[in-house]
Amino acid sequence: MADEKSKKEKKTVTKTVYLQFAGREVSIEEAEARIMENYASVKMGEDPPYDIKIYLKPEDCKAYYVINDDYAGEVELLTD
Repeated sequence: MADEKSKKEKKTVTKTVYLQFAGREVSIEEAEARIMENYASVKMGEDPPYDIKIYLKPEDCKAYYVINDDYAGEVELLTD
């Protein structure tokens, strides 16, 4: 019975979420990475993020974001 329980505990779930629009797609992880790269290039480490809000707007092909309630930015989301 202990072997059966340890087998159940070792299982992990792999999850990837995609946004699809107009024949294009982007994973949520990729969108988050683009946002963090953009933020890092602007802030250059002076204000580490502690609160991140992301707004995906496929009709604009952009992700808008607000970090730490005081910096807003945007990145291209659905590129070819």
